[in-house]
Parts: sequence; C-alpha cells; structure tokens
Amino acid sequence: MDVGNYVIRRLITFVLMIFMITGLIYFMLRLPGDPFKQMEVLQPREIDSINRMREWSGFNDPWYIGYFKWMRRIVFEWDWGKSIYSKKPVWGLVADRLPITMKIQSAVLVFGLMIGLPLGIFSARRQYSTADYVMTFISYIGIALPRFWFGLILLLIFGATLKWLPIGWELADNYELLNPMMKFLDQAKNLILPVSMGVFGTVASLSRYMRTSMLEVIRQDYVRTARSKGLSENRVIYKHALRNAMIPIITILTFMLKALFSSSVITERIFNVNGMGKLMFDAVLKSDIPISMGVMTFFAILTLISLLLQDIFYAVVDPRIRYS
Repeated sequence: MDVGNYVIRRLITFVLMIFMITGLIYFMLRLPGDPFKQMEVLQPREIDSINRMREWSGFNDPWYIGYFKWMRRIVFEWDWGKSIYSKKPVWGLVADRLPITMKIQSAVLVFGLMIGLPLGIFSARRQYSTADYVMTFISYIGIALPRFWFGLILLLIFGATLKWLPIGWELADNYELLNPMMKFLDQAKNLILPVSMGVFGTVASLSRYMRTSMLEVIRQDYVRTARSKGLSENRVIYKHALRNAMIPIITILTFMLKALFSSSVITERIFNVNGMGKLMFDAVLKSDIPISMGVMTFFAILTLISLLLQDIFYAVVDPRIRYS
C-alpha cells in the first residue's frame, strides 16, 4: 500500500475515533444531571433566559441528540458553543488559554528529552558502575514521587521561603511596555517552577526506558559485529545501536505527550496558571459542559495526532517498517 492510501485510511480512522471519543465524553458529562436547575434556584427571575440556554445547549433533548447538535455546529459552523456561566465562546477561551499550556508542556517535553535520553544512554554504557547505581536510585525517586507533592515542595522552598521565584503566574506590572527579550525573560522566570515539576518525573521515566532499551540493543549480534570491525564505541552506540533503541521510546513518547497535557490540570492548579488544565478543572466543577467538551475534545485530537505521528516516526527510525 502506498503512502497516499495509508494516509487516507488513517484519516478515516481518525474521524471515526473522534466521533466515538467525543460521544463518550459528552455522555459522561451529562450523567451528573442538568446544571440549569441550580441556576433556576439562584436566578429565579431569569427563568426564560435559562430555558433558552437549556434549549441551545441541548439539555431538552436526550444526550445523543444533544451530542449530534453540538457536533453539527462544530463541523458546519465552527461553533464550539458558549460557556453556560460566562457566555463567552468556548473556542475563544481555548485559544486564549492554549499558548501558556503549550509553553509549559513543550518545555517539559524538550528538556525531558534533552536530559533523559543522554542520561539513559550514559547509564547503559556504564552498567553496574557507581554512576549507574546513583542515577538508578534518583530515577526511582523521580518516578515514585507524586508530581503534585514535588510541585508543592518547589513552591514552598523557592517561592514562599527563599522568594527567588514568583508564586503562581505573576508577570511584571509593566510587562506590556517591556521589549521582546525582557518579556521572554519575565515569562521564563514564571515558567521555571511549573516546568521543573514536570521535567523531574519526565527525565526519570525517559532515562529508565532509554537505559533498558539501549541495554537490550547493545547485546545484539550486529552490535558485537560492529565492535569487532574496530569501530569506535561512540560510532557503535550513536550510529548503529541508538536508532533501534529509539523504537520503544517512540511508543513511550506517544503516551507521555498525552499524559503531559492531562497533568496540566494539576500543574496549573498548583501554580495558579490560567491555562487549558485550569480551564477544564473549573468547567468540570461547575458542570459547564460546553467548555468541558471543548477542552477534552482538543486533548482527544492531540492524542490521535500523536498516534499518527508515532507510526510515521516508526518508519523513519526503522527501515523495515513500511506503509502496509
């Protein structure tokens, strides 16, 4: 099968999965009941307005009818709905909150890869050495520690006690007047704690996976053959072994990418960052279904895209894999 047919097949699967996932999410969000009943109690003089909102939001229909009305508005009008409480367009709220979440989680992933993969290779090349034992011990701590607890410790030490870094997201009062470099530095200062919270666990996990994968590969016959030909150890590791060792890492990264954005709910609550995670958390607490559906749909699309990229990267790192 050629690349074109493969892409078409995957796109069809992508669309079907979007319908299945968003339908399940919508059904589960409707289970707690009608949020407009509480609004009727709190705002008895706004019954007519509340009833119009209920009709517009699909709560007068069974959940499956409401879901298809919601999906039809997205597909044909790019209308993601409006918040039940703030009346603001959902897509506008998502677009406003997305950049800060992308900055945090992209930085976590980039630093996690830059630090975790080399540490894993280093540990594999020095198996059972003192450095290997130390790194193994630290990585186990990083995997075992709850991230929210680690984030609170960072906040307590560097924010509340030492006061080196801001508590929460606190841009300078004159931020809009700063030049681009100063704006970058001001945002970077605010990103240090939330990014550090995610990087520690990400580095710990990636280094362990990389070490295990590399140890398995360097025991293969073709690696022994490369060494017997007199190739340098660096050439053996980085030219011959690394490419195959990356195959399982790609699988891990696919699920790690989804987990990073899911964990933004905790990160942004701890550091009071107005990103996608905090938006979803507040929406779920208030039963603001339009916002919850918008954010969760975005996360679902992100997950499916990462799965597609996984297959593409498989073919890049492993020439034995073809579109078939």
